[in-house]
Amino acid sequence: MPQTDDLTARKAAVRTLVRSRRRALIMPDPSLAALRARRLLELPELADLPPGSTVACYLAVGREPGTAALIEALTGRGLRVLLPVVRPDLDLDWALESPERAAGLGPGVPEPTGPRLGVDAIADAAVVITPALAVDRRGRRLGQGGGSYDRALARRRPDAFVVALLHDGEIWDDDLPADARDQLVHAAVTPHETARFTG
Repeated sequence: MPQTDDLTARKAAVRTLVRSRRRALIMPDPSLAALRARRLLELPELADLPPGSTVACYLAVGREPGTAALIEALTGRGLRVLLPVVRPDLDLDWALESPERAAGLGPGVPEPTGPRLGVDAIADAAVVITPALAVDRRGRRLGQGGGSYDRALARRRPDAFVVALLHDGEIWDDDLPADARDQLVHAAVTPHETARFTG
């Protein structure tokens, strides 16, 4: 069912605002990235994962909250890290983390170089770390607009913990525009805040 013109316009307005704010950020700031990673890694859902467990993460692009040090920390804990590969239809395939990167779809979009595991590989993940432009206090996530992560999150296992990484100020007190296809997250982490949601 297509989105209404009003919903599409409201989402576009929020995306424009957040992207404008992100362009104004002084980047990169390793200290803020380290604070955010520490907050994330201290969450029990991650801290208590046994070695060999699977975590799905993303490769940050542009002004997205950085993930390079986080991915290194996850693999250092003996966790199996899945990274996305954007398909031509904007759905997400997955591959295991490896030191090499290849150019993906779009300029400056990196992707892992390992064998593709298929769109359903996300169902192996106990934790899914997702990008977002904003998350509201009900756990509604606003992405970039292609629907890639909404489709992928619909395939996660029922008990998977989903957490979005954000910059400070991107957890919204007001409700974000959303419809039934927009997937909820269980938590959002910024450098200075960890928020949990009940839906």
